[in-house]
Amino acid sequence: MTPEARRRRVLRPVLASGLVIGVAACSFAPAPETPATVAELPPDYSFDAPAGEYEPLEWWEAFEDPVLDELVDTALTANLDLYEAAGRLEELRNRYRIARSALFPSLSLNADATRSSTPSNTGLGGQIGGEDAAPGDSTGGLPPGVSFEFPDRFEFTTYSASLGFSYEFDFWGRVRNETGAASRDFMASRADFETVRLGVIASTVSTYFEIVSLREQVRLLEENVDILGERSELTDARYQRGLTGSFELYTIRQLYRTAQADLPVVRTQLDDAEGRLAVILGRYAGRIDDLLPPALAPAVGTTPVAPGLPVRLLEGRPDVIAAQERVESARLRVGARRAEQLPTISLNGNVGFQSSEPADLFRADQWFVNLIGGLVAPIFQGGRIRANIGVAEAQYDQFLAAYVRTVLTAYQEVRTSLSAFENSLERYARTLDQIADAEASLNTQLQRFQGGVGDYVSYLDARVNLISARRTFVEVERGLAESRLAVHRSLGGAWTAPETETETAADEPQRMDADSPDAGSGDR
Repeated sequence: MTPEARRRRVLRPVLASGLVIGVAACSFAPAPETPATVAELPPDYSFDAPAGEYEPLEWWEAFEDPVLDELVDTALTANLDLYEAAGRLEELRNRYRIARSALFPSLSLNADATRSSTPSNTGLGGQIGGEDAAPGDSTGGLPPGVSFEFPDRFEFTTYSASLGFSYEFDFWGRVRNETGAASRDFMASRADFETVRLGVIASTVSTYFEIVSLREQVRLLEENVDILGERSELTDARYQRGLTGSFELYTIRQLYRTAQADLPVVRTQLDDAEGRLAVILGRYAGRIDDLLPPALAPAVGTTPVAPGLPVRLLEGRPDVIAAQERVESARLRVGARRAEQLPTISLNGNVGFQSSEPADLFRADQWFVNLIGGLVAPIFQGGRIRANIGVAEAQYDQFLAAYVRTVLTAYQEVRTSLSAFENSLERYARTLDQIADAEASLNTQLQRFQGGVGDYVSYLDARVNLISARRTFVEVERGLAESRLAVHRSLGGAWTAPETETETAADEPQRMDADSPDAGSGDR
């Protein structure tokens, strides 16, 4: 089998995707196809029974944080990436309406006044002998017995008002395929908008958890600097009395200087994160204090993801939807390009009134009709039409390949995010054990010091160890939140319990209405 044949076998064996724009007459578009790789997707991400349905709305509320909810709401109303994506969506909506307009006759209202003044010995006057007659000559070269006095000039004034129309009969489905392709482009753009929306939400959530983590890191570092400063002073005093060696002294000093140096770095990172969040919210940096109270305590979400999530949840990912719609758009454009090889049949005409005097323009007997039917068949175009077909077919192959890649990437991202979330949960549990041990050690050293059997230095060291464990926990907690966010993002939303058939049926009309490129708009 040749490489070309293998490629087409992978990319082209029935795209069971969605609605195909129906055609009442001929259509030369290829049959819808599902790439073999997509058809062979596993049924789910594990061997357990499926659990859950796709639910894309307000999934960020799973973090149970009202501050985060308000931030996301603000981002969804003020983010400039969303405004830009909405503009592209509106552009594609109107491009669809432009393409669809060719399905209907075009009408135009015309009104004009024409003034003509020509010499009598030119044009028709010259043909009937006006060039041989002198002004005022009553014969003008006409046969004997026929007299006609030629004027010096022929002058006409014509007023007209008419309704013009034109229509191309779409026998071969070219216009319908173009309209269908434009509709698919709109659907793809709408999915792109959802991708941008998902990205904005994810960026808001991720940056918020980064700020929460960095604020806690700053607090712990400040506490650590204070403790290490006190520890350094005690070590220096003990060194002066000969109770400890120089190695311990300089080790403690090094730890103290390192903690002091780390603090401004983390503060800079915090300022940067807050500035990036301000940009996401459509604000200048430093102007989000009203949305970020001093105390932030989000719930990272430690509930495991239900096993057996079905792969069909990928159908809800906006990037998969967009890639699928673009395949359909390219397929329909192949049909449109193929139809250009065949004749076009059109009808043009004008119906209206015409008169030499404005007062007589709308008299019933002054009407006129002009009708023109035309057929244009391409004979020789220098290979342009076949080249256009080749371009359309090549684009179809490209979009098929992009669709397969998108599905494979989506599947890989979901598997990776699920695995990462499970591993983050395990690390989270281990870090909690680490903190418990550090707290137990601190309590023991405190009791020993209070009981007179332990020293204060050991107590300070236990506090430093606990702060170190808590700093690790802050990072692990943020990692857990990020991994759960990755699961939401890879699935394109959230997963919920299955809906009843009644609820699903009740929601369907609203979804269908929202899918129309002309939803909520009239047409002219």
